[in-house]
Amino acid sequence: MSQLHPDHTFRSKRASKQLAAPHLRALRKEILIVRADVERMELVQATVELRQAVTHFSWLKFFVPGFGGMRWGAPKGNAAGIAGLLKQYPLLSSLASLLLAKPLRATVAAGAKPAIKWGSVAFAAWEAYRIWQQVKQDNRDAKAGATSDA
Repeated sequence: MSQLHPDHTFRSKRASKQLAAPHLRALRKEILIVRADVERMELVQATVELRQAVTHFSWLKFFVPGFGGMRWGAPKGNAAGIAGLLKQYPLLSSLASLLLAKPLRATVAAGAKPAIKWGSVAFAAWEAYRIWQQVKQDNRDAKAGATSDA
């Protein structure tokens, strides 16, 4: 929420003379606190709306562990402690993802490359075997047809 007008734009000259500088600072502080509360509530409302919009994606439970049984209101068991820590210290989750992202990504990539390579070799061998079986069957059928015609 950006402030379009400076603080002194809507002040009357009489009001500024009646309030001393400490009173004005206290009033400004209260206004800022109220503005922060309003923005916080808007963020909470936007988060609730986003969660409600995403709950119909039931296929997410296949990709996100624990999404199927997740309740947005109250986490269960040890998750409550972890979720509480992550809400209290958001930097903690950022650091954890930073530390885990590269090693996990490297491990998955290192395991996927040989699997793809050997999987494609096995698939090619299987297709060659099937083609060889079809050719062999066609030759038997051709010989059986030639002997029955004669």
